[in-house]
Amino acid sequence: MRRKVLVHGTANTLQKFFSDAACREFEIFGVVSDDKISVRGLEVISPQSLPQFVLKLVDGIIFTAEDKAAAKFFVKRGLVPRKIILWDAAPGWKSFGARTADGTQVIYFCGLEFHIRNEADAKFFNLIAWRLQNQRRIKNTSPKLYPTILAQDFQKRTGRPLDFNNPRTFTEKLQWIKLFDATPIKSRLADKYLVRRWVTEKIGAQYLIPLLGVWDDFDAIDFDALPEQFVLKCNHGCSMNIIVRDRKTFDRERAREKINAWLAVDYGAQRILEPHYSPINRKIIAEKFMANGDLPDLIDYKFVCFDGKIVYCQYLTDRSSNLKLNYFDENWTPTTVERSDHPRSDHPENIPRPKNFELMKKLAAVLAEGFSFVRVDFYEIDGEVYFGEMTFTPGAGNFSYKSEGTDEYLGDLLKLPKLTPIPRLV
Repeated sequence: MRRKVLVHGTANTLQKFFSDAACREFEIFGVVSDDKISVRGLEVISPQSLPQFVLKLVDGIIFTAEDKAAAKFFVKRGLVPRKIILWDAAPGWKSFGARTADGTQVIYFCGLEFHIRNEADAKFFNLIAWRLQNQRRIKNTSPKLYPTILAQDFQKRTGRPLDFNNPRTFTEKLQWIKLFDATPIKSRLADKYLVRRWVTEKIGAQYLIPLLGVWDDFDAIDFDALPEQFVLKCNHGCSMNIIVRDRKTFDRERAREKINAWLAVDYGAQRILEPHYSPINRKIIAEKFMANGDLPDLIDYKFVCFDGKIVYCQYLTDRSSNLKLNYFDENWTPTTVERSDHPRSDHPENIPRPKNFELMKKLAAVLAEGFSFVRVDFYEIDGEVYFGEMTFTPGAGNFSYKSEGTDEYLGDLLKLPKLTPIPRLV
């Protein structure tokens, strides 16, 4: 959902902004020049007579140069600081800051508000700022250059060239798939909200974690109507979850900052380029809080599928402390496969076979049918099976294996589908 904004600047700077792909992230409600304001549906008015309801209707005013005097003018007329968005043709989005009465640093950036209380807060702001700047650069880049961007990044990480005309290994082919198989069905199934209908149609709604609500805007959430425990997440990317263990004590303002920041990010328009995420209509969903006895984390069973056939089951534990990743074959026999970024358990042979392993395999095969590659995730909670997600480009293909020959072996299994045109990110 695009944010409604007024745009302030001279004719020259406005022309530059409207030719920038960054402006497509917003719905332009009106244009503000030095002596007049042209607002959609209203007559041309002077800045001095800007009505209060206009400021309430818009999500922000984009200043196409760092004009502090103009910004102060609108603040005096009721514009809250977080609605001030600074943009410049050279550096892109710009931030400005203030301090609260207790000394907390507040940073305003691209219509978002960040309270920096500790190192974790600073790290989160820096990540979002980097993503939004990178997002702008990518959207201003021709799709014809996407293969070059990924090839350069791949060689920098691996030391190996990437030939899109002849990819061989699994991670090389994932780079190809990101660009040349970014189909609408993948966008639908990568959407953590829309995929629920697909799961219902294919295997049944009984395998879905109960949905508590879906919203476009954080401020529309009625928290009093939610249970004491629940999970908030955004539907359009990865690692955008907030686990609420006590509704009465959880920090809503911090959650608001995080979720609004996540909603501003086009997950597909990052330098790792996963274009099938880009068309997803970004939303907030709440799901039932799920726990498996006294275990601190849910255990993931991730089924690696090629052409609907299961090759491995990834078993993930200790997610919140020291993530362990083990690979089992279709008979639950431990394998020697090991990723470089996530170690195996010391004794995978002692990991018990899940009660519903055969059922999860059957369900994963149904959901994976028709795709050259997909990873289908499930949980086993209190003896019941629940769907997690479907992932077509895990880790964006930006990982490696300790186990020799694994990348090549999986690359042989992955038969590339028919090439489709690289989509332009919008």
